[in-house]
Amino acid sequence: MIKNKTKNILIFAVLIFTLFFANSVYASQKNGKVDSSYKYAWGENLGWLNFDCTGCNVHIRDTGLTGYAWSRQYGWINLSPSSTTFVTNTCTGQLGGYAWSSNLGWINFTGASIDFNGKFTGTAGVSGTQTGRVRFNCDNCDVRTDWRQCALRPNPPQVIINAITDNIVPSIVANITMTNEGTVGAEYPYEWCIVSDITNECGGGDDIFYSAATKYLNPSENFITNLNATVPIPGNYYFKLVVHWEDDRSVAATSFTAVSPAAPPSGGGGGGGYTPPPASLTCDGADFNHDSYVNAIDFSIMLYYWKTNPPYKNPCVDINGDKKVDSVDFSIMLAQWGKR
Repeated sequence: MIKNKTKNILIFAVLIFTLFFANSVYASQKNGKVDSSYKYAWGENLGWLNFDCTGCNVHIRDTGLTGYAWSRQYGWINLSPSSTTFVTNTCTGQLGGYAWSSNLGWINFTGASIDFNGKFTGTAGVSGTQTGRVRFNCDNCDVRTDWRQCALRPNPPQVIINAITDNIVPSIVANITMTNEGTVGAEYPYEWCIVSDITNECGGGDDIFYSAATKYLNPSENFITNLNATVPIPGNYYFKLVVHWEDDRSVAATSFTAVSPAAPPSGGGGGGGYTPPPASLTCDGADFNHDSYVNAIDFSIMLYYWKTNPPYKNPCVDINGDKKVDSVDFSIMLAQWGKR
């Protein structure tokens, strides 16, 4: 049963990672591509130049451009014909250097640039040459990229795990701070997990607990919150927080010991022991931890009790009250998923 629980947790962790990261679309601000909807410039001799054709594979980086543009009349325009001769770029988006047309010759890109919105502007080429001028500012000319000038990119966030504020099995709570130390606002995807080995990666398939979310932070803004997790048994663990930006990440981790709930005191001599009745508990559907959300935390709590026998420490996991935690309860949870 433990093996099946673990398998279910791992499958769910992969699904969560896919939802939050694999399907998220972020501007690749250091290694940009050309927008497929805005990809044409006009050459007075070359005709329309397509910078996002099949096989063009244009990449815009801080030092230069690679790939090809396509002219229907004259074929491929090589943006990086050699390691020493190519279309250059700077952190401020000023283009230079040369592209090569095997039919018409060199195109000088001095005079063209990429503005703060990622739009190509200006004119490349020289009037009177075989290649002529290539205009980025004209009717129906519009080439755009998700590359951004260096000063306009988000900075890596500062990430701190302030404290583990609840370490009593099964609930674990960590208080954390994320800070945008850059000069522009940014959407930061982040994930947190509990692992038994500090070298284990969040979402790597060996998490004891995994969840993910995103947070937009303005410049210098702090985000202080509690992150909830669960563990099945007492023991030594690591809580990890990973915040992503661009193609990099910031990581914080801390070790902690999860402990069992304190046992109630035994009764005095002569009169026998007395165990007070449990406090009344109001259940709210599949929101087992009463945080007003039905999400991965509730799912992990359900897995902890999956196919076990009552009584349950958290009686709310038996949603339909049939004294079983099974696929019926799971289907009810799916119907309530994400609701507040």
